[in-house]
Amino acid sequence: MSDNEPIPVSPDSPDPQSLEALQAALGARARLRQWAESAHLLDLLRAASAEGWLEALARPVTVVDLAALGGVPAERARRTVEVLLAADVIREAGTTPPAYTLTGDFAALQAGASGLGTDIALDAVAASRDRVRTALSASGTPYDWREDALVVARDWGMLPTDASRALFGMAYAELPDYHERLTAGGPLLDVGSGIGGALLSTLTAYPALHAVAVERAADVAEELRDRAEAADVASRLDIRRTDARHLDDEAAYTVCYWAQAFFPHDARADTLAAIRRALTPDGLLLAQELAPPPDDSPSARLSAALDALVADGRGIPPVVRAESLAEEFRTAGFTDVKVIPTPVGRLVLARRDTH
Repeated sequence: MSDNEPIPVSPDSPDPQSLEALQAALGARARLRQWAESAHLLDLLRAASAEGWLEALARPVTVVDLAALGGVPAERARRTVEVLLAADVIREAGTTPPAYTLTGDFAALQAGASGLGTDIALDAVAASRDRVRTALSASGTPYDWREDALVVARDWGMLPTDASRALFGMAYAELPDYHERLTAGGPLLDVGSGIGGALLSTLTAYPALHAVAVERAADVAEELRDRAEAADVASRLDIRRTDARHLDDEAAYTVCYWAQAFFPHDARADTLAAIRRALTPDGLLLAQELAPPPDDSPSARLSAALDALVADGRGIPPVVRAESLAEEFRTAGFTDVKVIPTPVGRLVLARRDTH
């Protein structure tokens, strides 16, 4: 027997440690493959969108028709349909020959009537994956918030529709003092406006309201301006492309909404100080807790840990619970701080003192 030949091991007496290590490795490989399924599905959805499949699947369409869209073999199209069926992205339409269409959730996302859309959501997922890929890169360039500001803003930016106004209306119903001031015309200071999901819905719901939007990303501010024009509220909205910490308004606004979840650690205290100066005595500050419901399941813990890693890569707090947010407000000098449960999540309302 040569030195390079393996030493045979009797199947009747395997080395326990070697066998245990092999079983552990097989288990880890199986988990890797399981995790890869989600990435594969995302890649497939991106390809299906690029090839026009998702648009075609807004109505019943056959495998043959889908194959023709991308010029792929019918068997490959059939296997792709099987994946999309298993993922609950599409459903059988109950026709002869068999045809398929998007499920209700994905049909609504693909239609984009709310301002949300499949490609927008996929872009946001891709941006998050980029943050994870560079999480351990010590030699890489620091994260530049400009890189994906518009992608993130679009992912959160619903259009001002009857549905969005009803959604925000459920929150304002729990905030009578805030609602009264919006009705009276404000003015409202909206800090971290993005492309105006909340702001434009509020402006269209309160016809007397005037607002100032603060957004530092140039491309985001430009899209907000276009959306304000489309919603016919541009005459009541002043858009300022600036860092919120540089606001020099004093005692000018009766209400303020702060999109706190998108503000980095090192900017929060100075931003709150600027907001406090800008509010009138007895002015109200509102912010939302963006945190998932408590869930100690393994999948929820994994999701929360990944979200925290992505947030850390962007320099922002991973999750600020309502109680922590309330303490931030008190530290910044606000009074009468309250955590208010609403049908759309927990809000934190605070008041500038009258001095």
